[in-house]
Amino acid sequence: MKNKNRSLIFTSALLVICALGCNKDPLDQHPIGKYTTENYWRNEADVLAGINGVYNALYSNDWMGHEMYVFGDQSQNIAVKGDHPDYILVGNLHADPTLLVLSSVWDGAYEQIARANNAIMAIPNVPPGINEDIRNRSLGEAYFLRAYAYFQLNLIFGEVPLILEENVLTNSYNIAKSSIDSVRAQVESDLLKAFDLLPESYDAADKGRVSKGTAAGVLCKLYMVEDKFDKAIEYGSKVVNSSNYALAPNYADNFTSGRQEANTELLFQIMNHSQQTPNTQSSEWGIYYAPRAWQGWGFHHPTQNFVDEFGPNDTIRKKATFLAVGDSIPNQTNLITIDASNAYQMFAGKVGEQTGRLLPSMTTTGYVLRKFVAYESDGSGQIDRGLKEPILRSADIYLLVAEAKIRLNGPGSGDAEINAVRARVNLDPVANAGMPELIHERIVELGGENIIWQDQLRWDKDKIINLDTIVDKPRMSSPLPPYNHSVVVPARVFTRPKDYYMPIPQKIIDQSGGVITQNPNY
Repeated sequence: MKNKNRSLIFTSALLVICALGCNKDPLDQHPIGKYTTENYWRNEADVLAGINGVYNALYSNDWMGHEMYVFGDQSQNIAVKGDHPDYILVGNLHADPTLLVLSSVWDGAYEQIARANNAIMAIPNVPPGINEDIRNRSLGEAYFLRAYAYFQLNLIFGEVPLILEENVLTNSYNIAKSSIDSVRAQVESDLLKAFDLLPESYDAADKGRVSKGTAAGVLCKLYMVEDKFDKAIEYGSKVVNSSNYALAPNYADNFTSGRQEANTELLFQIMNHSQQTPNTQSSEWGIYYAPRAWQGWGFHHPTQNFVDEFGPNDTIRKKATFLAVGDSIPNQTNLITIDASNAYQMFAGKVGEQTGRLLPSMTTTGYVLRKFVAYESDGSGQIDRGLKEPILRSADIYLLVAEAKIRLNGPGSGDAEINAVRARVNLDPVANAGMPELIHERIVELGGENIIWQDQLRWDKDKIINLDTIVDKPRMSSPLPPYNHSVVVPARVFTRPKDYYMPIPQKIIDQSGGVITQNPNY
């Protein structure tokens, strides 16, 4: 951790990549050498490139580019399969401190924090000549990105070390964990600074940067974790009541290439670039969800438990969320030959024929997530790396405001926000909705987006639900052959308070010489 926090090295590649679209044509930039904090941050161009470097940390597969999504596999919605046993252990509530996914996420988050710390310290001291709006905006971005990394670390691990400006100045990085309340207080402080400094919105050249709405949305999420419902409503309403953060007219626009860039609902997204635009940045995010036969790795499979949450009229969200066996893979002309192992259901008697549809052998449950995968329009079967990765959507905040109102004022008080989300997918309005209706709405609206498990943890802590009665039900596959509603993941046991947080990576404890201690019960 020490080297990552001490200085930020900007390679030529970092400067070439415009991580979130700050330039209309990032390919116009040229490699300009190697820099450190001692000879960088000289002018506006340095500030813009430096902030892009903080965003750039998000692309890492070991961090927001994928590994953070493994923790969502603890819900009943997803069953994880494949050759990563650490993913399976996390999903089965058997995490231990040696798992690679834990140290990967820890390192990824602190890399982002290290870069943000450098920006926070340097930007105020950049000499006059910089556009002051750019200075303020960039500082707000740095505060937000540091806060977001600490918020995610807090949700996953609970107590973590707070590495801040003073630690950089004094070269003191090997420090003990801070309390959960202290970490959350730091997150709140950074987000409030970000909210004050960030603009309401951006023009097309800067789409993808975080805004006031992004900071307000994460503040709303933080206050919900802390049961500060009045504050959650205050900041969540800044999203709900602003046309700058309006819901997309079509639900599927949030997950469709070419419809995301101008989408006001996407408060925070990773601006992946297509394989057709060389030398631009992209994570391998979609690969983890696509079937292996279609250039993916197929780790995360929706369960029948998840599919059953959708009502008979909730067809728009269901179609945008899943592909089921027999559904057409979008944009496929590169077909797959049907063999005997796939001669089930609608493929019976079609051995030897070719298809561009999802085959039984491509999924362990009968379903794949459609939300997170797009395919190139040329029919090559290649995954479209240009699909942006939605991290925070306005719909999430609408439903959190509804929940906060219900928990403060009782059933019916959140109907307006719930019905705004339902109207977008042509569903009848609810009346006098309480927590059961709110919980259902969050599952079908946000399922698969690494949100529901954290929801369930805070609801369990507040005794709104009992996780025992959820995880003690097995995760099931499709009722159709060859799955026959078989058990994909057996019933599990939720252990309190141990399973509220992941263990601290053993590697980190060892490197600290015991200064950082393990979480209880591990």
